[in-house]
Amino acid sequence: MNDFRHRFITSTVLLMTYMFLDKGAAQDFTKALIWTTYSSAGQPQLKLLYGNPVTYVPDIANGRNGSYFQYNLPFYFGIGALDMLYSGAYIYYYQNMILTYSDQLIDPTKTQPSYVADVPAFSNAVTGISIDWVSSLIYWSDASYQRICMFEYTLRGFWRSVVDTNLTSPQDVVVYPQQSLLFWSDIGDKSGIERFDLATDDRRILLSSPTFQRPTKLVVDFANQRLFWLDASAATIGSMNFDGSGVSSWPPSSTFSSISSFALFQDYIFLGRNDTNVIYIYDRNQTYQANITQDGKGIVDMTVYSPERNPSVSSPCNIGNGGCDHLCITVNSTQRRCMCGMGLFLASNEVDCVTKPMQVDKFLLLTDPGQINIFQISVDTGEVRTLTINKGVWPDSSSLAFDPFKNYLYYFDKRTLVIRRTSMDGTVSTTLPNVTSALGSDITSLAFDSENQVLFYVDYILQTISAMYLSNLSSVTVYSRAGSKPRTIVLDTSNRLLYWSDCGYNTIERGSMTNPNTTRMVIILGLSACVVTFAIDFQNETIFWADASGTIEKAMLDGTERSVVFQDSNAAFTGLALDAQFIYIAASNKRQIQKIDRNTNQLSNLTKILFTRPFALLYYSADSSPAATTSSPTSTSTTTSRDNNTGVTTIIVASVISGAVVLTAVVVTVGVVVVKRRRAASRNPVNNPVVIIDNSRTYETLTLDHQRNNPNPQMFANESYYDDEIISDARPHSYESIKCPSEYSTIKCPSEYSIGGQTADPPPYEEGNEYAIA
Repeated sequence: MNDFRHRFITSTVLLMTYMFLDKGAAQDFTKALIWTTYSSAGQPQLKLLYGNPVTYVPDIANGRNGSYFQYNLPFYFGIGALDMLYSGAYIYYYQNMILTYSDQLIDPTKTQPSYVADVPAFSNAVTGISIDWVSSLIYWSDASYQRICMFEYTLRGFWRSVVDTNLTSPQDVVVYPQQSLLFWSDIGDKSGIERFDLATDDRRILLSSPTFQRPTKLVVDFANQRLFWLDASAATIGSMNFDGSGVSSWPPSSTFSSISSFALFQDYIFLGRNDTNVIYIYDRNQTYQANITQDGKGIVDMTVYSPERNPSVSSPCNIGNGGCDHLCITVNSTQRRCMCGMGLFLASNEVDCVTKPMQVDKFLLLTDPGQINIFQISVDTGEVRTLTINKGVWPDSSSLAFDPFKNYLYYFDKRTLVIRRTSMDGTVSTTLPNVTSALGSDITSLAFDSENQVLFYVDYILQTISAMYLSNLSSVTVYSRAGSKPRTIVLDTSNRLLYWSDCGYNTIERGSMTNPNTTRMVIILGLSACVVTFAIDFQNETIFWADASGTIEKAMLDGTERSVVFQDSNAAFTGLALDAQFIYIAASNKRQIQKIDRNTNQLSNLTKILFTRPFALLYYSADSSPAATTSSPTSTSTTTSRDNNTGVTTIIVASVISGAVVLTAVVVTVGVVVVKRRRAASRNPVNNPVVIIDNSRTYETLTLDHQRNNPNPQMFANESYYDDEIISDARPHSYESIKCPSEYSTIKCPSEYSIGGQTADPPPYEEGNEYAIA
């Protein structure tokens, strides 16, 4: 199975929190009433009243208040929805886009809880939390993006939207895993309560307006299989069977108009006010019994911690995750349903999860180090798909490059300090040679020259810009001193130029892709902050950049006509990409991809999905790819030979593209075209190189280049060459075709065939023969 995983790094937002309850003290910690609130000074708090809730009424009557504990939570976050998991003694609560947890048991003698870990909520407004203890899932309602989501809480990290259509303002969500049922309330235009069957995707409305005004809180009565709700506006509490029948409700009461949450335990209902920190206790006959009073500003949410709320249920998901690659949904004691994480799809075996890259002409590519993944985003619809990477491969980096010719993604793996190459469908993944020569090296940016199959990369620590030639997987340093803190690079392959930003000098520079001694210059200077990301509109000769202060600017490529496009001092911009109409931006603290109209500067959201820590952002369009924009005049001659003994036809093609000679050997067998990679012979001598056409070695691309001042001649393609320079064959590495520099006008190849002069047909190529490049 694919071991694709949405793993997450702790951050200060978009998380759910859970922590352990300490059950080791002498008091009864097997049951408790738990609620979230604020102190009189506005401090978010988690409060627990231990002991069996059925004893609260006589305890209060006898002047006893039970075992009460209070925990102060981070002051700078709000506090919200709450639920519990009895197994492991976890409390889950939402705190201003956060759901967190700890690796230590809570000690009732401490005033501060310690956390286990953080669970991403991917939302700005989690209004309800429900734990499926049978299938190890968390469900939450998301009012900001109108959806119901699930997350696999064992921290393998898979999550997805369960329902994201026909919702306006979902409030609370509860799950009844024994029957794979999910319920939620909505207080928007579609006010009411709905039910969703997780096994069959059957969705139905149980009750709707005008029956409801504002159904805010839901509670499942596990013992009696009924669903309770609180309608704060109607000042009433009601209940019904799971199919919507048997509806009953308490008469409206002025007391209930201030109720914000409630909980059930056996014959008691606990009601929390939102204006004072008072909890009322009623029996199911609607008779007031007692109240619990504590200091504070009001009850936000509450739940009961008890094994009765998580009864034992047999599930195939409990053994090896039910065989599911990602998410396992319990249908009954013998059946389960597999689902996949966000942006992935079930394979035909309905167990494995696979990626399905969008077959579109325009899309964005995004790295998210928080989720440790790469995503493909449609610029037309905002649809997001996850691109599978292999087990143990974590692109925890802002570095990303794309080869549209071969559909390869390149990214730097900070954990192992290597550059990796992965196909978009996840079927091929390789590790490129180690490019970091010093401990602590940090590859902050990648850029790919797809025509010449060269990967450029920036080492922020070593202050270098280097190139890796995929023909032989060797690297050379192009700029040994690229600045104080080189950060991001962009290529202009048409003009063989390289642009990069420097966060030490706060500049943007330009130089040759191959010759660092020529044409290097600063084009943007006097910046007030580091340019963390930039992109170039080559057609209009305009550069756009985003800096660390939250400002996006633009200028002509010569540095003139500089102006501010957009400002957001709260945005931590990490990625920027362009098309003809929009500027696409990623900010690590904004959690989604946004776009700015280049004509109106109007900002809007592109994606509905929230990311954890979006970083590198690339734009691809088939119209602007190197393959689509090549306009050089081309002439081609072809020689064909057939071996009657083997049935193999060898086709040798000599193409002339703007004065360049490209020799390609192709073997055709039973109608299938296979590129036979050729070997370059050893120098014989340097000024009279030879190319041997034979099948004994396999290579991808051989570029003939001048030798003068080049320690590795095959590294520098497409420079200007003159008749007095020496053309040498490259070292025998992996090659698919033979390319001579396009600017070298007269190359005899082979025999008397002259490119710069006459255009006679070349003689046939024969395997094993040597052809001199004069």
